Amino acid sequence: MLGATGHIGSHIVRALLAGGHAVRAAFRSDRYLHLLDGLPVERVRVDLDTGAGLAEALAGCEWVFHAAAYYPSFRDAHAPAIAKGLETTRRALEAFRRAPLSRIVFTSSAATIQRVPDRPATEEDAESWPLTHWRPLYGTVKIAIEHEVRSAAAGGLPAVIVNPSLCLGEYDAHPFSGRAILAFAKWRMPWYIDHQFNAVYTGDVGIGHVRAAERGRIGERYLLACRNVTLKEFAELVCRAAGTRPPRWRVPYRVALAAAIGTEAAAWLLHREPLVPRQAIHSARLGQLLDGSKAVRELGMPQTPIEEAIDRALAWFRRHGQLSGTIQE
Repeated sequence: MLGATGHIGSHIVRALLAGGHAVRAAFRSDRYLHLLDGLPVERVRVDLDTGAGLAEALAGCEWVFHAAAYYPSFRDAHAPAIAKGLETTRRALEAFRRAPLSRIVFTSSAATIQRVPDRPATEEDAESWPLTHWRPLYGTVKIAIEHEVRSAAAGGLPAVIVNPSLCLGEYDAHPFSGRAILAFAKWRMPWYIDHQFNAVYTGDVGIGHVRAAERGRIGERYLLACRNVTLKEFAELVCRAAGTRPPRWRVPYRVALAAAIGTEAAAWLLHREPLVPRQAIHSARLGQLLDGSKAVRELGMPQTPIEEAIDRALAWFRRHGQLSGTIQE
């Protein structure tokens, strides 16, 4: 299990253990090892940038779950970020070829799926590579990486690709999707923009990964998705659950983009990730509705209500001291 201390990886580990599987949990940094506390797993250190520890981590494994693909920072330039994503992916795929694996489940992203104007998008609407139009850096890197994995599967590697939408739930120790929950729950973002997206409980995504290993068809993509919502609806659900004020103002795209530039400037000074990066606003302008019925049909993907996912995320953030200073209604 590569990326075992990530948000998705933590749920995959627990889904595997619930299914009675022995788990070797690969991690890069000690910082998030507490997410594995109390779990009966073997822990191994792996650095995918260099490949150190990867062969040893794969030794004797039947399946591998790769939930540690390269994630570009808002500071990264386009070409170097794509090159690094491809380099680390190719290194991992070569290690997989040398190991006696019966199934590889690769965690991609719903960002590799095209926006379709008149209906929810499916796995058949995946972007081609190389791109013929502009996409935000995160999506561009994920599309390039996914194409590399698909090519490897076409060449005989037993890989299945899963594409989670926005994941909500516990064990979000270095928040990505959780930033949106925290921003609205703490009233750090008292505004919203016109935006539609799909959200899913991360626990269901963990189960979806295990089902992809058990039942998924080699070379196929599976959208691990649940409910399509507007950003306004999502914010109201979060604020109702947190007992805080819902956002008051709908702002134009250009105002939101200016705010994102401001949060990026602050992030540069504070050496942290921005609350709202520009690429999130660029993606939000496009919007994305998804149809995850293929994963429900073929994998038995659960569909936990996102209200419960939000409750679980808030409870986890509260236990870890990240919800202090909220503004009550």
